[in-house]
Amino acid sequence: MGFSSGVVSMLDVRTGIMLGTWKGHEGEIIQIKAVDNGRFITSSFDQQMILWNTDSDQRAQWHFKGHTEPVHSFNFYRDEIVSITTGNRVGVHTAIGSHASFSSTKLRSDTFKGVLTSMAVLPLNRLLLLGADNGSIKLLC
Repeated sequence: MGFSSGVVSMLDVRTGIMLGTWKGHEGEIIQIKAVDNGRFITSSFDQQMILWNTDSDQRAQWHFKGHTEPVHSFNFYRDEIVSITTGNRVGVHTAIGSHASFSSTKLRSDTFKGVLTSMAVLPLNRLLLLGADNGSIKLLC
């Protein structure tokens, strides 16, 4: 669970027992996604994405650098992280971890109307499905 204070808590959904609580962000948690059984990634209004490792003493394993705006949504494609911001930027971290490089591009206003709010990666065709605040949906290849 992510909180507006930047705190992340892990809960065992089978028992309801709190497994841990960590402070990693200075802003509200926007999204949490599991990478695998022991790792997950959070994004926050503090413009950071953090890789967490629940099996390690050092919980916050890696701070991803790149976006200069809060990451509103992110998804995984193979070993890459594809992310979007409300500034209509699409970014890609080439790996999950310390050896990741980052690149981003701003969507042109003549091809994408509105503000990016949601995204899905369609892995079979390597396409992005993007949603905007005005209700429009675009498929990018």
